[in-house]
Amino acid sequence: MFNVNEASRERGILALKKREEIRDGWLDDRLDTILPEAMEKAGIPFWIVAAKEYNEDPVIHSLTPSGHDSSGRISIFVFVLNGSRVEKYLIGAPHPVLSKHYKFIWNRTKETQWECLKRLVEEKAPLQIGINQSEHIAVADGLTHSMYERLSSELGHEWSSKFVSAEHLVIHWFLKRSKDEMTAYPIIADLTNNLAKTAISNEVIYPGITTTTDVVDWIRQKVLDLGLKTSFYPTIDVQRKDSKIDRLFETIIMPGDIVHLDFGIEYLGLSTDTQQLAYVLKQGENKAPKGLEDAFNQALLMEDIVMDEMKPGKTGNEVFKASIAKAKENNLDAMLYSHPVGVHCHEAGPSIGMFDQQKEIPFRGELDIVEDSAYALEFNIRAHIPEWDHKTFIYLEQPIAVYKESADYLTPRQECFYLIR
Repeated sequence: MFNVNEASRERGILALKKREEIRDGWLDDRLDTILPEAMEKAGIPFWIVAAKEYNEDPVIHSLTPSGHDSSGRISIFVFVLNGSRVEKYLIGAPHPVLSKHYKFIWNRTKETQWECLKRLVEEKAPLQIGINQSEHIAVADGLTHSMYERLSSELGHEWSSKFVSAEHLVIHWFLKRSKDEMTAYPIIADLTNNLAKTAISNEVIYPGITTTTDVVDWIRQKVLDLGLKTSFYPTIDVQRKDSKIDRLFETIIMPGDIVHLDFGIEYLGLSTDTQQLAYVLKQGENKAPKGLEDAFNQALLMEDIVMDEMKPGKTGNEVFKASIAKAKENNLDAMLYSHPVGVHCHEAGPSIGMFDQQKEIPFRGELDIVEDSAYALEFNIRAHIPEWDHKTFIYLEQPIAVYKESADYLTPRQECFYLIR
C-alpha cells in the first residue's frame, strides 16, 4: 500500500500519449530554435544525417517525433541553414508523422535516393558539408563506414572533398535545452530526488536485514512500475568504520554505515543523475557522528565553490582548475568530475574533470558551458573522521542548470545525511 507521498508522486507521472505530445512539441521548437543556432555556431551550412534501419545514428532519435520507429531501410535527413532558419529535408520513404517536420523531395519513380541527394547538394552548393564522424564525441560518430563510402562515391570528389566533422554541431544540439525543457527539468529532478530519498530510507531499508542488492532491486522495480526507465544501472554501496575497503557493494546494511546511492531516470526524453547519502543510526544515536556531519559540510562548501564557477562561456577545464584551486585554499581534499546531462546521462558537452583524470581534459574539457544547459555536479571530498579514526569519502552528485549568468540547483540540494533508524 502506497503512502500519500508515493500516491501523489505517481499521479504526477503523465500518460504515454501526453508525454509524446509534449516531446513532439519540444521537437518542433528545437528544430526551429536550437538547430539553426547549432549550425551557425559550428559554421556548417549543410548537414547530412544518413542511417540504416536498426543501425540508427544516435542523432536520429533526437530529430524525429514519437511516432517514428526506425529509418526504414535507409533514411537521409538533410538540413540546410538559410539565414536564421533551417530547411529540413528527408530523402526516404514517405511517413505521415515525419511529414509534419520534414519536406519529402525524393521521387522514387524517377531517381534513386542518392541521385536525389546529389541533386539537392548541387542546388544548394554548400561550401562545407557536415557529416557525423568524430574522434572525440560518441554521439557525433554515428555515420557507419559503409554509409560514408556510399556517400563519398555517390556525391563524387567535388562534394565529398567538402565533408567536415559535424561534432560541434551535434554537441550544441544535444547540450542546449529549449526554454520549455528547462522549465520541465526541475520536475524530473524532483521526481528523481524523491525516489532516491525513499530508496535510502526505512521504507526500504531494515538495518541488519536489507542488503545493498535488495535496495538496487527495489529502485529498479519501482522505476519500472512507474512506467519509467533508469538512465543507468543504479548502484548502492556502504562505507563502514574499520572497513579495509572504501566502498562495499554487496553487503548487509548495518547500523553505523554510510549508505551511498548513485541513480538517475529518463523521463520526457531527459536524463538525470544524482548521488545521495544516508547514515544508519546506531542504538542510542539520533544523528550522525559529528565527524561525519563536519565532512558533509566540507562537501557543501565544495559545491558552493563549483557553483560559483559554473557560468556560460567558461570551458570545462577553466571551471575544473578554478574549483580545485579554491578547494585547496579552503583545505579541502576534493575531486571534481562533473558532466552535462540531457538526452543522455553523460551528455555531449564540456567535461569538468574526470574521476580517473584529475587534470585538464583534452577536447571535451575545452568545450564551453552554454546558457540553458543541465549538469550533474559530481564530486567527492575526503576527510578524517575522528569517531572512525580514519579518513573516508563523501560522494555527492547534484542536478544543476546553467542559465544566462549563473547556475542553480534543479532540485533542492541534500544539506545533510538522511537518517535511517
